[in-house]
Amino acid sequence: MERMNWLSRLASRAPGHRVPQGASLQTPVMADPETCLMVFKNHWSQVVRILERQGPRAAPGGADDLSAVRNHTYQMLTLLAEDRAVPSAPSAPGPLLEFALREDLLTRVLAWQLQWDELGDGVEERRAEQLKLFEMLVSEARQPLLRHGPVREALLILLDACGRPVPSNPALDEGLVLLLSQLCVCLAREPSLLEFFLQPPPEPGAAPRLLLFSRLVPFVHREGTLGQQARDSLLLLMALSAGSPTVGRYIADHSYFCPVSTSWDGG
Repeated sequence: MERMNWLSRLASRAPGHRVPQGASLQTPVMADPETCLMVFKNHWSQVVRILERQGPRAAPGGADDLSAVRNHTYQMLTLLAEDRAVPSAPSAPGPLLEFALREDLLTRVLAWQLQWDELGDGVEERRAEQLKLFEMLVSEARQPLLRHGPVREALLILLDACGRPVPSNPALDEGLVLLLSQLCVCLAREPSLLEFFLQPPPEPGAAPRLLLFSRLVPFVHREGTLGQQARDSLLLLMALSAGSPTVGRYIADHSYFCPVSTSWDGG
């Protein structure tokens, strides 16, 4: 029941299901910035206590840790999405974002959660939750999050985890494509950031990786909204790569875009 309530709260913030202004979910973010930062730090201190214990536990109590981290993270990212720069320093991160960057909050939480995959239970559901939460943050943030290395690093860790084999799950597929779509839209506003998503080869002789691209390709032949969204995002990414010789060279040398584009031309 608790997980269903959490998912309902999160789904209510998804595109097409925005929370009406003044609704109860918005109460914490309507407070003054100092109070928001205090609440944010309190959530984080409770998460840190759990993160600093020995990894995930299959023993009684381990699931409670996972649930607590999930709920505190939801509250923190809800607050973080509403954070904004202070008027006296409009180009600097807002107070919550500055704290999150300093603590490497996103990567630390995500890395801890991903340890639970080793236990084998509920992986696809957790991944769908993570994707939806990051999509909410990226799409609703009032600051340019992708300018900051710790945010990009957390996103790349999540996209990398999405390459691990898990049972097919519509919510997982939709969450992944929606997050990728939002990232492409954000990059369209600041194309110079695209190269930061091109990762070096993982080992000598291997190809570099552009997970934004490779995670979209499997969905381009899907029917319905999911496939159309993947195709639109991939085309936007291709257009952005025209301004980046490095990324353009990757797409030309290490992708399957040409066969895909040929099939699109056919219908």
